[in-house]
Amino acid sequence: MEVSSHIVWPNLFITLLIGVLIGAEREKRKKPGDRDFGGIRTFPIVALLGYLSAFLASFTSPVIFVVSYFLFGLLVAISYYVTASRGEIGGTTEVSFLLIYVFGALIYWDHLMISAVSAVMLMIFLSFKTKLRGMVGKVEDEDIYATIKFAIITIIILPLLPDQTLDPFDVLNPRKIWYMVVLIAGISFIGYVLFKLIGTKRGIQLLSILGGVASSTAVTLSFSQRSKEAPALSGNLAAGIVLASTIMFPRIYLIILMLDSEFATAIFLPVIIFTAVGLLVSFFLWRTKTDEGVSELKLSNPFQLKVALKFGVLFAIILFVSKVAQNYMGDQGIYLSSLVSGFADLDAIALSLIDLRKGSLLVNTAAVSMIIAFTANTIVKASIAYFIGAPELKKSTLKGFSFLILANLLYMLIFIIFR
Repeated sequence: MEVSSHIVWPNLFITLLIGVLIGAEREKRKKPGDRDFGGIRTFPIVALLGYLSAFLASFTSPVIFVVSYFLFGLLVAISYYVTASRGEIGGTTEVSFLLIYVFGALIYWDHLMISAVSAVMLMIFLSFKTKLRGMVGKVEDEDIYATIKFAIITIIILPLLPDQTLDPFDVLNPRKIWYMVVLIAGISFIGYVLFKLIGTKRGIQLLSILGGVASSTAVTLSFSQRSKEAPALSGNLAAGIVLASTIMFPRIYLIILMLDSEFATAIFLPVIIFTAVGLLVSFFLWRTKTDEGVSELKLSNPFQLKVALKFGVLFAIILFVSKVAQNYMGDQGIYLSSLVSGFADLDAIALSLIDLRKGSLLVNTAAVSMIIAFTANTIVKASIAYFIGAPELKKSTLKGFSFLILANLLYMLIFIIFR
C-alpha cells in the first residue's frame, strides 16, 4: 500500500467525532456504579486506534492491520468474559467497539461516506433499543410469512426476469413490469411497518409523501385496498391518497427541469397551482376526517400479492396501448397519446415529450400535452379509489380529486385560449 494523499486533519477530526458520539450514547446508558469497559473516552480512542492501524499498514504491510485488529478483538473478548462472569449478558458494547475500530480504518482509506452512514445506523440501533424490542414483541407469524414472500418476489424473482422488451413496439419489459408489482407490494408492506412503529395517522402521512415520490398510483391502489379492510381509516387514507397524488406534480417537474429548462418554465405555473390545490385539499380532508376507532384498530399485514399482480397486468396493457397509439398517430396525435399515456406512466410521457422537443415539437404543445397527462393520471387514481375503496373513501377522494381535476381542466382551457 502507499501512504494516502488525503487531508489528514479533517479525517482525524471526523474519526474522533464518530467515536465521541457513540461513546456518549453508551455512557448515557450506564447505570450508577457500572464498571463497564468503555465510555465516552474509550470509544474515540478506539476509533483513533483503528485509524492509526490503517495508517501504519499503508506503508508497511496489510498484516499490521489484521494483527492489530485481532489483538484488539482479543481484548474485547476478555472484557466480555469479565462482564458476563458478573451475570451481565449482553455484548452490544463489545460489538460496537469492533465496529468503531473498523470505522476509523475506513476513514483513513477514504471511505468516509460508508463509515459515516454505518455510524449513523449504529447510533439508531443503539438509541432505539426499547422501541425496537417493543416492535419485536408485536411481530406475529403472519408478519414473518409476509416478509418472506416479499423477499422472494424482490430478491429472487426480480433479478431473474429479462431486462429487455419482448414486443415489436419496444415497450413490454418483464423486469420493469415486475418492478411495478414489487413497488405496489412494497408500499403496502412499508406502510404496515410504519403503522406499527409510529402509529396509524403519522404512518399514513409519511408513507403518502414517500409513496408520492415513488408512485402515487401504487399508493392509491394500496390505500384503497386497505380502506376495505379498515373502514375507520378511510378519512386518513383518502387524505393520504390526495397528498401522494399532489407530490407527483413537483416530482415530474424536477425530472423535466433537469433535462429541458424551457419546457420546465412553460409548466412551472400549472405545477405550482396544482400542488397548492392538492395540499389544501389534503389538509382539509385531514382536518375534517374522524379519528374515531382508529387507535383501537388492529391492522393485519397488508401484503396482497394477487392485487399487486393484477395491477402489474393492467399496467402492462395500458403501457402497450399507449405506445401503439403514439406510434400510429405520430405528431398529429400527440395530445391523444398524452391522454392515453397519462393513464399509465407520467415518467414515460414526460421523457417522450422531452425527446420530441429535440425535434419539431413546440414548447406550448409539450406543455399542453403534459397537463393533459397530469389530468388523465389524476382521473385514473380517482377511478381506482372509487371502484376499489370503501364507501367512505369513495366520498372523500371524489371530493378531493374533483378540485384537482377541475384545476387541471380550467388551467388547460385558459392556456389554450390565451397562449
